[in-house]
Amino acid sequence: MSSKQLLGDLLIKQNLVSHEVIDSALKIQVGGNRRLGHILVRMKAITADQLAETLAKQLGIPITNISESFSKEVNKTLPRYLCRQFGVMPLKFKENNVLEVAMANPSDNDAITSLEQYTGKVIKPTLGRHSDIDKEIGRRIPLTVKDFFTPQANIWATRTIAVTALALVVALSVFTNNYIKKANYGTITHTETHVLFNNHDLIMGVDKEGKISLLGHGAFSKGYYSVSFENSDFMASFVHSKSEDFSEKQRTWIEWALRQIKTGTHTRSLALNN
Repeated sequence: MSSKQLLGDLLIKQNLVSHEVIDSALKIQVGGNRRLGHILVRMKAITADQLAETLAKQLGIPITNISESFSKEVNKTLPRYLCRQFGVMPLKFKENNVLEVAMANPSDNDAITSLEQYTGKVIKPTLGRHSDIDKEIGRRIPLTVKDFFTPQANIWATRTIAVTALALVVALSVFTNNYIKKANYGTITHTETHVLFNNHDLIMGVDKEGKISLLGHGAFSKGYYSVSFENSDFMASFVHSKSEDFSEKQRTWIEWALRQIKTGTHTRSLALNN
């Protein structure tokens, strides 16, 4: 019986998974080099810690107490990103150029080979719980410059830049929209007694009774206007008769403001205050 089958048998014996789950994982494993335990954890059929406890039984080795075994002299041997990538925690230097490490999967030969190539040392794996390894990496392995230039970090940085750029685009869009809106429609001020429309050197005010006042300077008039009207229709007639006094932008804005007054879009608050 192969070790992979033995692991599956142990998991079934402990009632952690069913025969069906193991069969599904084995089918996924066919044609690849991923280990059964890794696949089961990825499938969320078992936890990483349950895998460690089962591996301890399968391999006949104890689970390492990382906090007791860790030597501070190895804390810069492996960068944090590699520790997380391979699920390892360096523990101590031993004789004959050996580095002892705790691994969530001490039978992961590909990870061991990569670690030996990186460190130039012989890796002696021991078994550690994934949760302990993950916690101790954050506590004991310092961040270095290398951690910020990994593919994972680049993905994170790219996403951050993309989110920031999107936020700037949205902010610019809002600013541009507000700028255009203000340029076209000016400002609108609400008081207890009036709503005031202000744009293009003109102020149009409407009170609670619907009376309208026009103050300001027509682009082609010789003086300033200060006239009042009983309603918007009278004012519209006045503007039409004096159309040559106003620029095209002023006429367009006056027509827009009168529509706002007629529809009550910005003047409902006056009615509520009555």
